Amino acid sequence: MPLYDFLEIETATDNFSPSSKVGEGGFGPGFKGNLPSGHEIAVKRLAEGSGQGQTEFKNEILLISKLQHRNLR
Repeated sequence: MPLYDFLEIETATDNFSPSSKVGEGGFGPGFKGNLPSGHEIAVKRLAEGSGQGQTEFKNEILLISKLQHRNLR
């Protein structure tokens, strides 16, 4: 799974703008974004006081990173 600089993610999501928000989960909001390369991305942002710990968040990210689908790269 590639790693991205926070500034790249912030720019891709238009500074986490409400128009980029696609949902809200137990960990916090989810956003869509576009990288300069043209790739579309989905971003989960851990909210302070989300009630979920960093370990659970990390486990979810690890699980998501193993998903395989033709629309996921």
